Amino acid sequence: MQRPLFQFLLLVMLAAFAAAATAQDSGSGEEIESSKTAELVDQIIGGLGSSRFSDRQKAALEFLKLDASAVPLVEDRAKTASPAAASQLQILIPKLRKQLFDDRLDALIRNPDTELATGMPEWNRFQQLAGASADSLSVYLQLLQAERDLFAASYFSSPDFAERLEKRSAALVAACDGLTDEDFPIACCAGLMLLGSNVDHNLKGATSTNITAALVEPRFEHLMEDGVHSEILKAIASAWIERPGIAVDRPLLFAIKHRLPAGRNVALQTIAKSTQNQSTTYALLCLGVFEHQDDLPAVERLLIATRTVWPQRNQTVRQLLPGREVDSTFSVQARDVALAVAIHLRGARPQEFGIPVVSSDLHLFMIGSMGFNSDADRDVAIAKYRSRFPDSQVPPDR
Repeated sequence: MQRPLFQFLLLVMLAAFAAAATAQDSGSGEEIESSKTAELVDQIIGGLGSSRFSDRQKAALEFLKLDASAVPLVEDRAKTASPAAASQLQILIPKLRKQLFDDRLDALIRNPDTELATGMPEWNRFQQLAGASADSLSVYLQLLQAERDLFAASYFSSPDFAERLEKRSAALVAACDGLTDEDFPIACCAGLMLLGSNVDHNLKGATSTNITAALVEPRFEHLMEDGVHSEILKAIASAWIERPGIAVDRPLLFAIKHRLPAGRNVALQTIAKSTQNQSTTYALLCLGVFEHQDDLPAVERLLIATRTVWPQRNQTVRQLLPGREVDSTFSVQARDVALAVAIHLRGARPQEFGIPVVSSDLHLFMIGSMGFNSDADRDVAIAKYRSRFPDSQVPPDR
């Protein structure tokens, strides 16, 4: 009886070892590739430090075959390399960087070709956004030339890339002064939006706020609507406003004003959050503008959101609506906006439900016009909505 038990336990142990080995062997391709690159770099640096000229020459030739992903590793290894290898690296690293970026970019400028662009910084993302036509490639090259150092820093994963991006974004804010008689640095702006929209890039300090400032710059808006490359600019701006983690108020208003479909995605993500605030208001209005019936359930779920979104703290209705016949208790809650938008999405008019909305070219409805004097008035309007649209998904009262 002991031998079968021993054999069984042995089989279990062997299976466990095999599973562990398989799991280890199936490690991510990136980890394996990174390990191979590190091994190759160490081997090359070892050759650069050799006392034999032939070894150093061979290592130098191999060094210049490295790709951009190896550059940060090489620069890090140079800090602890032998004096002989470090001396060689001082010469070879700038040469490799020039070969990989500057020389390739110059060749691409001389002979614009999408095949030559393959592997250049942000090209894959750019062509996904704007296509790979000759016109798109021309714009891409303008972005690279306008922000050559910044794209190079991104390409080589420079440790100070985030600081550089923030510094350049501050310069962009300074240029967003609304002076319509001056040329706007559109290539710089689009380049920063393209780089900043890459979720692999960390946005330090005020970077996102600085880049978003361009959304209210009249010259940027004009070029995006009427410029020669307006569709490409719209694609880049859309990628920026969908960047996770940035403040959404301006992007939502921008998407409403310019009817950018990306705004709908931002709006749905915004109202899915538990917090109801000014952003929720803009998100609801954005969904109202795009008029997708599929968005009704998301909108109707907020018909129990009681957070006051207007007037804001330290403001009064009398100050904001002088001369309008409303009670001092008049306010706009998140559910009021949701109700007005839900009614609009169903093809009806909010006024039919007792909501004195005022239309707005910018917001669909004026925010201060969607409220009620009391909760009793709200309950009446919501009850009428339930009765008119029995298929609605209005949550039960809290």
